[in-house]
Amino acid sequence: MRKTKKCEKCGTEMYMDDQSEWFCPDCVIEEIQPDFLDEKKVGRGELKRPYILEPPTKQVSLKLPVGDLDLARKIARRKGIPKYQTYIKTLLHKMLIKEAENER
Repeated sequence: MRKTKKCEKCGTEMYMDDQSEWFCPDCVIEEIQPDFLDEKKVGRGELKRPYILEPPTKQVSLKLPVGDLDLARKIARRKGIPKYQTYIKTLLHKMLIKEAENER
């Protein structure tokens, strides 16, 4: 079972990187210089130290009802999320955490 931790600064869920160090993606993003995140710039900018902004992922294949996918696309667009897959992944993650907490 995966161990979870809450960030003391902002209260969101923290993740463990590949060196077993805990980090909070929301707080890390605040430390990154805005030039690095500016998509209009030609150069990518530089980070002071390397960061891992997301936990490791693994590609999977799921068959979902077409109606559910259409609804996910509409809701993601309304929420300003450019990729409906990201929206579905977020929903799944939140529900898994909620279910795991209910089992305790």
